[in-house]
Amino acid sequence: MSEGEGKGVETPAEGGRPADLLVEAFRQGTPGAFDAIVGAHQDRVYAFCARMLSDREEALDVAQEVFLSAWRNLASFRGEAALSTWLLRIAANRCLNRIWQRKSAAGREAPWPDAGADGDGPEFQPPAGDRHRPDRIAENRETGAILSNALGRLDPGSRWLVLLSDVEGFSYEELAAMAEMPVGTVKSRLHRARMALRRMLAPVV
Repeated sequence: MSEGEGKGVETPAEGGRPADLLVEAFRQGTPGAFDAIVGAHQDRVYAFCARMLSDREEALDVAQEVFLSAWRNLASFRGEAALSTWLLRIAANRCLNRIWQRKSAAGREAPWPDAGADGDGPEFQPPAGDRHRPDRIAENRETGAILSNALGRLDPGSRWLVLLSDVEGFSYEELAAMAEMPVGTVKSRLHRARMALRRMLAPVV
């Protein structure tokens, strides 16, 4: 995955759909346009993959696959959704395929790692103004480990909906379009997933 933003192309924020400018620049063959797209979105795509797959190396591989797929298909991107939404939809599909392949090969999904043990597992970082205090750091790491383990116990189909809804902030309507299912079905599945998380977290939170 490229880490540069590309020479000759500025990377605007995505408010008001300026990412369309980068897409158009890429289509016109502007040098550095795709590097700028990658630079603007790689952290978000990788974080999503890490939370879905519970494996940093595998998440990096899948994130690279996401941008390779985007490079191959960006000419057909119609702009009906934000570029970030399109990329995360590709990421969700790729992650689900990896999980199903993993289950097929091993007979079960690999366990979610203990994010609090040595810092190697993917973590949630709850926002806090004084998060740099030693006691807050320990508290946040413990909370991150608890949330990560609970999330990893959800079935993959519910996990990605929770991540895109509660972490990425997608609306029910956006999720319904991404999942190609009715809004009511999305709401129902998210409700069941949130209740399951609440039951798992109840003894420790």
